[in-house]
Amino acid sequence: MKKILAFAVAGLLMTGFVGCKSNGTGGSNEAMDSLSLVFGDLFGGGMSQQIKMMDSTMDINEVLEGMKYMADADTSKAFMNGVQMGMQIAQFYQAIEMQTGMPVNKSLFMKHLVDGLKSNTPMDQAAMMELQNKIEPLMDKVIENSPKNIANKKAGEDYMNKLKNDKSYTFTKSGIAYKMTNPGEGKNFTDSDEVRVVYVGKHLDGTEFDNSQGQPAIFNVKQVVPGFAEMLQLMKPGSKATVVIPAELAYGVKGQQPKIGPSETLIFEMETLGVQDPNEKPAMPQRPMPVRPRGK
Repeated sequence: MKKILAFAVAGLLMTGFVGCKSNGTGGSNEAMDSLSLVFGDLFGGGMSQQIKMMDSTMDINEVLEGMKYMADADTSKAFMNGVQMGMQIAQFYQAIEMQTGMPVNKSLFMKHLVDGLKSNTPMDQAAMMELQNKIEPLMDKVIENSPKNIANKKAGEDYMNKLKNDKSYTFTKSGIAYKMTNPGEGKNFTDSDEVRVVYVGKHLDGTEFDNSQGQPAIFNVKQVVPGFAEMLQLMKPGSKATVVIPAELAYGVKGQQPKIGPSETLIFEMETLGVQDPNEKPAMPQRPMPVRPRGK
């Protein structure tokens, strides 16, 4: 914690130096050497922590190459601002590709960006809102026609068709498939219950996207995705089941990035421990999966 805090302070101090030129004196002195050493330690430790949090698989040598290239450049403040904006655009490209499975048309994007920037006419709020309102339906259309969505949809259909030949699975009218390995005891849960559930969420290839780590997560039946809610109402305290939820009863065409891709059929291993006592402190906070996305 101290190292992270120190790195944050160092970052704030650095903002005062961005865009400044050398005073031309050159050389070195003992105080500046000491200060440079301390800053180096702080930045090194803080950046190491930052990279681990962002993506632990990143090649450190590539990070250093890019970092040194910019850190050693003696350039104007305008250029440095352009670099920062360019990094934001690169992150935007990555985010769009992750969400849609398709790359942005960079030449078309940059042509319109450059035209807007060179016009030197700030866009008013009404025009900006008009453009923003176009984004969601266009995103939906891109995702729907993306190779990733088409592949996930076919994989889900194939998987469900295989389960129809497995007599240990039961299909509901809505389309979920489940195998009850322990029926449990007592009454079935209702849509007004908050249920304590130990679970593991998996992709069709068996890799996990979420896991309650053996501890009960608390789910309000009305606030989870439809397939998970339906399955909870087929279970009782002590029930154990494997449930396969098609995309239309889970996260649909949009998915839930970065964990759930478009049109993914999902598998949940579920064990219900009972209804949550409102006077009892939960063993762990409510988990983000499989909670229903906003607006659904």
